[in-house]
Amino acid sequence: MTVNAVRRSRRRTSQTRPEPILAPIESLSIGEINQTIFDCPTCSRPLALGARRCPGCGTRLVFGVALGKATLLASLGLAVGIAAGGALGFGLGLSRAGSAPVLAAVTSPSESSTASSVPKPSATPTIAPTLTPAPADPMPALARSSLLQALGVNDRLRTNGLALKAAASARRFDPSAVAVILRSMSADTVFGQQLVGQLADWPSSAAVAQDLNALYGQVHDASTAGLDASVRNAAAYRAAAATVLKILAGLPAASAEVNAVAKSVRLDPSASQAP
Repeated sequence: MTVNAVRRSRRRTSQTRPEPILAPIESLSIGEINQTIFDCPTCSRPLALGARRCPGCGTRLVFGVALGKATLLASLGLAVGIAAGGALGFGLGLSRAGSAPVLAAVTSPSESSTASSVPKPSATPTIAPTLTPAPADPMPALARSSLLQALGVNDRLRTNGLALKAAASARRFDPSAVAVILRSMSADTVFGQQLVGQLADWPSSAAVAQDLNALYGQVHDASTAGLDASVRNAAAYRAAAATVLKILAGLPAASAEVNAVAKSVRLDPSASQAP
């Protein structure tokens, strides 16, 4: 048949073109564009930081600002700075110039008053007040406290001596009352002998300490000797009371020595009398 005489032309398969290879787009981190790129102030063309001239409009740039605008701003700032500095210097000069006459007017009356207030030398000599010289060897704090307490011990011995004298001369002799007084005096003398050791360390009170030690020792020995006897032994307590009163006759002299030392170191003896 004629149908098959004409062969059909084969369909040409379209040759597929290879896809163009695109360069990988570098990823930009957030905010990187603003850190490395800025827009041209004239044509808004994106430019890299540090560009000195826009390739699109030809505008010269200085730190991202047009050269003409940057020059105008610099000139304006310079003019303002010069004007402010000149005004400040002129004001300071006027203030100093105005304060100089005022200071001269203020100081001149004071100088005249100072000159008038200076006393003129008189023919009558002035007598300087006499001051009590302080001791060359200052008293230690511990010896000072011991001296004050020794005054209190002497005062208690004097009070107990009066009570002992009244009890010994009573119409009805009471050994128990005498024992209470002797016991109190014995305790005071023991405490006083401890104070004497502190007074002996200071040379100015060494002599007073020696006299007080002898007095306190005699009163203590006589009191303890009487307390060794029974309370029913009235004769022993009567004899002990008489012995202690005889020893206490030297108490005023010892107290006077202590008061003299206290006055020499400016110590108030009345401070030893407790309420």
